[in-house]
Amino acid sequence: MRIPVGVKVGVFSLVVMGSYTYYANSIPQIESKPPQELSLEGGNVTPAQLVKAGEEIYKTKGTCEICHRIGQKGTRAPDLAGVGGRAAKAKAGMSAKQYIIESLINPNAFLVEGYPPIMPAVDKPPIALNRSELWALTAFLESLGGTVDVALNDIPATAGAAAAGGGAPAEVRMPGDAKAGKAVYTGKGGCLACHKAADIPGSPVGPDLTQIAKIQTPDYIMKKILDPKGMGTVSGFPPGVMPQTFGTTLTAKEYTDLVAFLLTLK
Repeated sequence: MRIPVGVKVGVFSLVVMGSYTYYANSIPQIESKPPQELSLEGGNVTPAQLVKAGEEIYKTKGTCEICHRIGQKGTRAPDLAGVGGRAAKAKAGMSAKQYIIESLINPNAFLVEGYPPIMPAVDKPPIALNRSELWALTAFLESLGGTVDVALNDIPATAGAAAAGGGAPAEVRMPGDAKAGKAVYTGKGGCLACHKAADIPGSPVGPDLTQIAKIQTPDYIMKKILDPKGMGTVSGFPPGVMPQTFGTTLTAKEYTDLVAFLLTLK
């Protein structure tokens, strides 16, 4: 008896699919998990391991490279080359690790001449490093021209508490419409005349705003629009270029819409 071609094809297809299914199921499955926060408390960590972890934080979660460079001037914030050595001499009676830790959790404590106070506290949102991450980042910064001697006990117990949970403040949400705010950005606000933002091209007269919500607090963003001069000039960019009139030229709705849009830039 001749078997119809269609039946042959169907049987062949079932055999092939069954083989692939068996092969796929025989492969060990790897569970995908989101990255966990770094926790070093109670661990036996060498200085070299600590520095390596701190360098990774510097380049990733800490978002430090958005403003700082190592061995390169002309960025938004001071060059950090040799900061471990300089920090030891920056303030009388203060060790390098004390100076660095204070600079990370209270950036306005030691302002560098020529740079505005735009750095957020790294243990609070939006960066929100925990205590272990602060320890590692401090070690990495110490290693840049200095001696790594920071211990976990040098990091205040309260540092990073908000990042660890419980006391973390709720995310700030503006009542504005981010979509309408994007229209203000590209239209009436004229922001693209000086700034690039994500997929919106713009002139490099002012800083790139692509990650502004990741490196600055909502409070800073709101104040910067209304009082650009009062909030300081970002290093490497000309002062006095940003209009001081947005508080009167934008309506209340346009202002809140614009801020809502800027808060999406992460």
